[in-house]
Amino acid sequence: MRIIIPGEKPLCQNNDLHLTISLKEKEKSMPKICFCEKGELLKNGGFETPSFSPSEVFAGWIVQSRTLDIELVKDTENVYEGRAAASVRTTSPSGPFTSTLILRQYVKVTPGCLYRLKFAERLVTFGQTDGNVHLLIARLVYLDGRQNEYELLNIPIQKTAADEKYNLREQIADLPVPCDVPGIIVQFSFYIIDTPGSVWNLDAVSLQAVSRISACC
Repeated sequence: MRIIIPGEKPLCQNNDLHLTISLKEKEKSMPKICFCEKGELLKNGGFETPSFSPSEVFAGWIVQSRTLDIELVKDTENVYEGRAAASVRTTSPSGPFTSTLILRQYVKVTPGCLYRLKFAERLVTFGQTDGNVHLLIARLVYLDGRQNEYELLNIPIQKTAADEKYNLREQIADLPVPCDVPGIIVQFSFYIIDTPGSVWNLDAVSLQAVSRISACC
């Protein structure tokens, strides 16, 4: 006797009956951990919420390191959307060197999923310069059990002059998150070479999954 499932075709081989299984039926049997997240994963990606910590400016974000001549402040005038943007500003340096500020946030994710980073940036003012180049690097990284850092995405942005308006950047990671990694780091590194008076703004940071099912399932 042949068993027929509506919408499916039975395949017969060596008198055995093999039934094709639809994708929907397969997904019903998967645990919830196999499904990638929907919607926004970052906390305070629009920099609207101040931090309760006196050492940090925005909730969810940490200044990992910086030189003494650069600071992170809240800007309510030059924004991409909403009411505020993160603003990196340089002051007078003590000598010719690179001003550096690294801003990052740890985000819990689903192992095996592929993610997309989106953000808006604008070099608002560019101080006195002799052809120096400002650099912003946006990255998605993860740590292994020994705290070694590995990269999933790298977006380098070079500037030699101020922008008239914000630039919206968007890129999908090169690889999905490894199966033994429960979280990743969203990081923005600002490098301003010997140019006091420069202002570089960051706004509308977004991290979302682009895959539906984890590659680890």
